[in-house]
Amino acid sequence: MGERLTITYDKIGDFLFLDLCHPYAEQESNMIDDAVVARFNLKTGEIETVEILFFYSWLKKEGEIRIPISAALWPTDAAHRKVTVPTPIDGTITIIYDQTGDALTLERLPPHPSQYRREICEDVSAGLNAGTGDIESLEIRRFKARVEQDGEIMLPIYATFRLVKSAVAAD
Repeated sequence: MGERLTITYDKIGDFLFLDLCHPYAEQESNMIDDAVVARFNLKTGEIETVEILFFYSWLKKEGEIRIPISAALWPTDAAHRKVTVPTPIDGTITIIYDQTGDALTLERLPPHPSQYRREICEDVSAGLNAGTGDIESLEIRRFKARVEQDGEIMLPIYATFRLVKSAVAAD
């Protein structure tokens, strides 16, 4: 069905975590791209955590980060609306941080005419597909201020992740 998405930032290590559950010893960790680690459930093969190493350093250099995973994201109230669980689409997740506005954006798809914005909780808005109800983008305002104060942000959305290319081969 999917799990609640939590975003955590480790200021000391400069790591951003997209967690569907807390890391545990039995997970398999693999480098899936430069400075991106995925933690997999050994029984199901599902991605449970994505770790982006050197997060702010990478963003300053590149401007955005593209992660080689696809995601299905939907609001926690979707069950009340009888929306079926979306399936991950092919593509990547793009992460953009607006330092001036202190806003973090996670984007599956850029804005388009069939997408509408909705506040899903304080300081978090989603771009939802009008036809499916799937979340195609998330904007988290006051991002750095919130993670420095609270350590993590638990979002009122469910998510599943899927790898879209094979893991980086060992040399």
